[in-house]
Amino acid sequence: MIPEEPTVRRRLPAAERRKLILDAALDVFATGGYQETTLDEVAEKAGVSKALIYEHFPSKRELYKEILETWVGELLGRVLSAATAAGELSEDRLVAGLDGFLVFVEERRDAWRLLIRHRASDDVSDTWERLFTEVARIIGAMMAPEMPKSSVPEGVEFELVLDATSRQLMGSVTAIANWWDEHREVPREQVLAMVMEFAWVGMERAADGERWSRDR
Repeated sequence: MIPEEPTVRRRLPAAERRKLILDAALDVFATGGYQETTLDEVAEKAGVSKALIYEHFPSKRELYKEILETWVGELLGRVLSAATAAGELSEDRLVAGLDGFLVFVEERRDAWRLLIRHRASDDVSDTWERLFTEVARIIGAMMAPEMPKSSVPEGVEFELVLDATSRQLMGSVTAIANWWDEHREVPREQVLAMVMEFAWVGMERAADGERWSRDR
């Protein structure tokens, strides 16, 4: 009987090993969150040693930060690409940008849960805040042309109100996206309509001069 030749395991290139670790970490972090997840769990999921993870990432914090930046980069890319392709009308750009956001939630469920539902702890809160600010800035740029200067309280800078408004919209979008994650039977178009009815209709009324008053 001819003895079988020993199986030779191919050593993966460094870039492939890194991607293997990142993919596994996304799955594990999305399920357990940042604080509860250990590098041992990531190593087991990836089928590598913990020591190999440390060759690529000096700490759990650095691994998590890279995942955050990778997926927020894709999210920003989707929003910007969709909005840019929509033309010059502010409403069309906002619709397209928000739809790009929702497509990300629809297609990257684990990444969405990592980014939003399992909010980062103090260890990575600075990274999260920086990324959230960037998304809000893009949303604000799309809203600015339709935001009437007359809606700004006297003595308050327009840019400050725009920042607050865009963050308010981001908060509502993330909240409804979290709700949608539990109700996937609702079509994306319907979710988009809900967001626009909340955000755009209100801006249109403000642009027409309508103001809220406690004295009504």
